[in-house]
Amino acid sequence: MTINKRVFVSFDNYCPFQCKHCFSYGIKREKERSTDEIVDSLDGNCFDIIYVSQKNDNFYDPQRGLQLCKKLFDRYKSNLFIITRNVFNAEQLIELDNLKRALDRQNKKLFIAISLNAIESIGVSEDTAKVPSPDQRMEFIKALGDRGFEPILMLRPIFPNSIIPVSECIRVIEKTQESISCVVASGLGINNRILQQLGMKEDDFLYDDNQEYLLGAIDCEIRFVKVCTELSRIKEKCRLLNIPFFEHSMPAINYLLEKHVE
Repeated sequence: MTINKRVFVSFDNYCPFQCKHCFSYGIKREKERSTDEIVDSLDGNCFDIIYVSQKNDNFYDPQRGLQLCKKLFDRYKSNLFIITRNVFNAEQLIELDNLKRALDRQNKKLFIAISLNAIESIGVSEDTAKVPSPDQRMEFIKALGDRGFEPILMLRPIFPNSIIPVSECIRVIEKTQESISCVVASGLGINNRILQQLGMKEDDFLYDDNQEYLLGAIDCEIRFVKVCTELSRIKEKCRLLNIPFFEHSMPAINYLLEKHVE
């Protein structure tokens, strides 16, 4: 089985984490929908997997995010992909276990990715008073691995080395290597609003051709920062540690599917 078609769902309020690199604050919001309305909105769509991710960290309140996942699976019996910067407590981890077992019984898969792109320099892209620390997230990755999950390290966004040293990204990989299944890394996307959030200027960066990893996830203008050298160093580190590396999440998901078939 190969996963080809994805669909995104998200709560409608502005994300309380308020990450400085985030594109979502430029997305126009209508009224805030209930969880049931969000679930209903997928009726008639064709998809292989539901990304519980888009214009919000849907697990800012893990309990609310898990409830959304349960309702989505109850309705559509689809593969699910959770992406978050948050960490779960012991009770929420048990709920996550139960959700995974429910998917397993239907021959579906629950994928989970933890986003983290720096250690000491994390304040460049995040509000450190609002988001769990890098150490907390790395401990959460370990907890997921210990419970039999195969967490994906979502190493994004990658900044130029002069702003966030790529050595910090490599240290994140080294610190989580025993628990992660693979690494997904891609460069920073910016527009005028994101530059303002970061407190930076357009000429602070060089730019690359548009990348496709956010295709279907955003509906605002984004330019991608040139970080090919930084990505090459991360990719090489993954090769040395025998950790699969991807620049997009869908190949990572299909790698995990094929791994289980084997």
